[in-house]
Amino acid sequence: MIHLIVIGSLLLSASSAVCAEPKYSNDLSEWKVTEPPPESRKGDRAAWFYAANYSKLEWQVFTQGGKPSASLGDDGVSKPSVRPTFTPKAGGFSGGSAFAQVDDGWIVGFNQGEFGAALYWFSFDGKRSYKISDHQVVDFFSLSEGIYAIEGLAHLSMSEGSVIRITRSKTGAPWEAVSVVKLPYAPYSVSVSRVGTMLITLSDSLVSVGPDRKVHTLLPNAPWSGFYPTSSILAPDEKRLYIGMRQFVGEFDLSTNKLRFLIPSEDFLNKLPKEDEELTRKQHDG
Repeated sequence: MIHLIVIGSLLLSASSAVCAEPKYSNDLSEWKVTEPPPESRKGDRAAWFYAANYSKLEWQVFTQGGKPSASLGDDGVSKPSVRPTFTPKAGGFSGGSAFAQVDDGWIVGFNQGEFGAALYWFSFDGKRSYKISDHQVVDFFSLSEGIYAIEGLAHLSMSEGSVIRITRSKTGAPWEAVSVVKLPYAPYSVSVSRVGTMLITLSDSLVSVGPDRKVHTLLPNAPWSGFYPTSSILAPDEKRLYIGMRQFVGEFDLSTNKLRFLIPSEDFLNKLPKEDEELTRKQHDG
């Protein structure tokens, strides 16, 4: 794994802005595979990862017409989200970052990273609310037993998270958040198979969690620590998991546990300024 650090002029000039991206297909089957240089070429490999880290492209994945698809965050094509018509406000938080509709209102996650987080219940009109917990909810998802969420935080050298269940003892009782699985790192996204297996993209790995609630590592030392995954979807045949992130879409083969990076074309690859590229190669080649 390449661990990203800021050196010399990289902080100021490493990102080569893409003023107008070329046209591309949303259909991931039409994208091409791009590979980092081998580990034996340390300088080239480091420059490749640095350039990707400084890319201005952020891909979101979703299913469209039954096909795994992707779009840039500002392209207006994305996975539809359900959210309340009011603006949630409570405890100094406003807006919300994750939403789940329940039979008596809304469960809303406020997540401001290292600056704080909270989980709240709101009535349908937003006029009543109460705090459920301090969990840093990244996303909600459903299993046959009810509503769950992935939560946690990756900041500096710390990365931790868990799977929680949003439940209540009976109709009319307050909602509660109960931890059901401790994760080895902070989660970025989750997809659920037809049999209820969770595939959770973490800051440093990819894991699966089955109905037995045991964590199985599918990809240790994941090479996306500087790419910040945003979303994930399973292919219709559930043989591959697609992960949207900075610069790339990751395609993970669940039968071989192999990861490939996809791009629409080479035109979408970010490149370091020549001076920074040479400096990076020199520092990593020793």
